[in-house]
Amino acid sequence: MKCFIYIAVLISLIISMTGTVGCGKKGEKVLAIVGERRLTTNDFERALRNLPENYKILAESYKGKHKILDNLIKKELLVIEAQRREYHKDSTLKKKISEVKSKTRKEMDKQIAGLRDQRDFIEQQVYENIMLNELNTHLKKEGLAGVNISQADIAEYYADYARKLKILNPAAKVPKQKTVAKQIKAILVEEKLIKQLEKQSSVEIKETLFREIYGDENKDVIIEDATQ
Repeated sequence: MKCFIYIAVLISLIISMTGTVGCGKKGEKVLAIVGERRLTTNDFERALRNLPENYKILAESYKGKHKILDNLIKKELLVIEAQRREYHKDSTLKKKISEVKSKTRKEMDKQIAGLRDQRDFIEQQVYENIMLNELNTHLKKEGLAGVNISQADIAEYYADYARKLKILNPAAKVPKQKTVAKQIKAILVEEKLIKQLEKQSSVEIKETLFREIYGDENKDVIIEDATQ
């Protein structure tokens, strides 16, 4: 009975670590030979990368790493025995293997697609941020010529900002107007520049479609631009 319990525990750990050990590729070093199979450095590194979170501490010491190697060897011995008994030829098991592989592949493909989308988004953000920083630098050098922001404009924005901040958090400490006046002016300058650009370009928002998809929530969103 102890033997079967041991095997069950062993399988629960190592089944999540790697797939079948490969035959080795050029440039790889063979760490162990199990029957006709070769356990390579690539197989071992893959096992380390795919360790369950609660077992990652094993990879922090030499003894832990060796334990992982021992477990991989034991797994191969068990797999070899399962194949010797020809379990892989059983129609029910073949169907189960196919179903689990298909499910896993779909889940991984979804994750991969998500990572690709995230990568593309980050690359676009990098491009846009560099362009915006460059534009901001030139606007400062040009002295924002032609853009007039009055003290009344700043006071009006500040009053609206302070009101919304208090709605969001009644206990919030509202900074004095003179403290944030420079930031408010920069915000208003950008808003006027954007309005000028809107006149030069064609901008159309599909309000009805947007409302249908994302809802019609009439609620203020307070963004503390003035304090940044």
